[in-house]
Amino acid sequence: MQLLLVTGVLLAYVAPSVQQCSDSDGACASWVASDRGACQRKEYIKKNCRKSCGNCPRYEAKFDTRRLNPQLQPISRLVGRWKGEHTGKVTFPTIPTFKYSEEVEISIPDGSNIRSLNYTAAAWSSDKEDLHRESGYITIKPNTKEVILTTVMSNGFITVEEGPMFGNNIKFILKDIGRISFVRDEHLHNLVREWTLDQGYLRARLSIQTLSHRMQEHTSILYTKTSV
Repeated sequence: MQLLLVTGVLLAYVAPSVQQCSDSDGACASWVASDRGACQRKEYIKKNCRKSCGNCPRYEAKFDTRRLNPQLQPISRLVGRWKGEHTGKVTFPTIPTFKYSEEVEISIPDGSNIRSLNYTAAAWSSDKEDLHRESGYITIKPNTKEVILTTVMSNGFITVEEGPMFGNNIKFILKDIGRISFVRDEHLHNLVREWTLDQGYLRARLSIQTLSHRMQEHTSILYTKTSV
């Protein structure tokens, strides 16, 4: 398959803030202690006794934006696990148009002084065939709204992409590219990746230009946030 750079387009969503989980009724503890099954049977208890019923969301440290380096606060809404099930579309003159799924994870590294986010993406076809993987880092140029994305792709490409953030939109433009010597995909001349955050969703669009084809949309996908 030629030129399959399935690196989703991101309409980003703002991660919800971490909230303390508690019971809203003081009698919850005694109710649940006397009848554990009430957490499943009684709607009032299920809704108002989350702590006693053990229904508090489990926040993963790598998605806890309270740990985020201050320099990265402008892109805090990207943090999370995003998944698009059959919402992706691949188009290009050299290949048939088809649908795909993809999961993207943008997470906070363990080191408190690391001024970048971890980035991974994995795409698969409707019959579960592995299509494309990439990993890298996202950071911000100090004292600016310039966001930088670096990627290493499973098809042998390495990219450095930079672009401005305007409101809920980031537009990355290819600044540098490398490729292994024996990669079979057509030479990539330019790339534009757009991520847009919208309430609860992340939409991504990737346009590419090769030596033989003008700049045009290659992939687009809508993700839903699946992490807490």
